[in-house]
Amino acid sequence: MSTHEYEVGLHKNELDTPALLLDLPTMENNLRRMADFFQNSEVKLRPHVKLHKATPALAHKQLDAGAIGLTCAKLAEAEVLAAAGIKDILIANQIVGARKIQRLVNLAGYTDVIVAVDDFDNVRQLSEAAVARGVKLRVLVEVDIGNGRCGVEPCGPALELSRAVARSPGLLFMGLMGYDGHLTFQVESHDRERLAIEANSLLVETRSYIESAGLEVPIVSAGGTFTYKYVSQIEGITEIQAGTYLLMDTAFREKGVTEFDCTLTVLSTVISRPNRPDARDLAVIDVGRKSIELFYGYPEVKYPEGAVLYSMPQEHSRLRLDGNARDLKPGDKVELWVRDANGTINLYDKFYALRNDIVEAVWEIPGRGKAT
Repeated sequence: MSTHEYEVGLHKNELDTPALLLDLPTMENNLRRMADFFQNSEVKLRPHVKLHKATPALAHKQLDAGAIGLTCAKLAEAEVLAAAGIKDILIANQIVGARKIQRLVNLAGYTDVIVAVDDFDNVRQLSEAAVARGVKLRVLVEVDIGNGRCGVEPCGPALELSRAVARSPGLLFMGLMGYDGHLTFQVESHDRERLAIEANSLLVETRSYIESAGLEVPIVSAGGTFTYKYVSQIEGITEIQAGTYLLMDTAFREKGVTEFDCTLTVLSTVISRPNRPDARDLAVIDVGRKSIELFYGYPEVKYPEGAVLYSMPQEHSRLRLDGNARDLKPGDKVELWVRDANGTINLYDKFYALRNDIVEAVWEIPGRGKAT
C-alpha cells in the first residue's frame, strides 16, 4: 500500500485527475454537529460506514466523537473495520450461505459483531456455525417498518423469530432493527417527520409486544441521516444508524438535509477546447460516468463559476461556458460537487483530505469494491 508521501503538502490543483477530494474543516464540522446532537441524549449514534466504505481514518473519527459502535452493510466492510481494530460492529443485513456464515462466525471470534436476521432457517444455520466455532453471535431481528425490503412483520411474527433466536445455542438475542429507507428521496421534507414517527413507532410497539411476552429487548436500532432527528425522539429507540451526514452530497441537501454541508468534490482537468465554430463555448474534461455516479443526475460545477456540465459519456464530460469560464484552457482544473456520495466513493481508491486546498492526508478506501 502506498504511503502517498509525495502527495501530502501539494495544492489540490497539482494532483493528477480525476481525484476525489474531501474538505477536512467541513467534515469536522459535520462530525461535531452530529456528536453535539447526541451528547445529552439517551439514544446513541452507531454511524453507518457504507458511505465511506469503512475507511478506517473516518471510522475512528466517528468513534472518537462519541459513537458507540459502527454499522455496515456488508460482511467485507465489517472485516475491514475489524482489521483496523474496531470491535463493536453491526452488520445491518442478512448473512446467508455457508461461506459467508463461516466468515461471520470467524469474525465473531475476535469482535463483538451483531448481525440481522429475518428467516428461521438462517437462524438455524447461524446457530450451528456459532456452536461449531465456539462463539456467541449477537443477533437483531429485522422488522419491516414500511421499506418493503428485508424484515419480518411487526409484533407477532417478530416475536416468533425473536424466540427462535433466544433459544438457539450460540446466538444471543439483542433486540430489533428497522430501516426507513422509503422516507428518503421518495418523501418531501415537510412530510418526513410525521412519516418517520409513524414508521419507527412500529419498532417500539414491537419491542413492547416482545417484552410483554417475557423477552428482553435491549437494542432497538433505526433511523438514518434523513430521519435521525425525529426517530431519536421516539421513546424506546436506543440507537441511530445515520451515516451520510459525515460527508454529505448535493442530492441529500436538495431533499431537505440542510444542517450538514457537502465535503466531497471530484477534481478534473480540461483536456480539450475545440476550435470548431460551433464549439466556442465548449470545454471537455477528463471525468466521465466511470468517475462519478449519476444516479441522481449530473453534478454541479463548483469551480469555475459560469461552467455548466450538460453531457457525460464514459470518460469525458462536456461543459458549456459563460463569463470568465470561457477563459478555460487545456490543463486548467474544474471541480465538481459530488451528487451521490455512496456511489461515487465506491469508484475511488483514496480520498485526498484537504485543509485550505492543501493535501493534509491521503486515505486509502479499503472497503471500495468489497461487495461480499
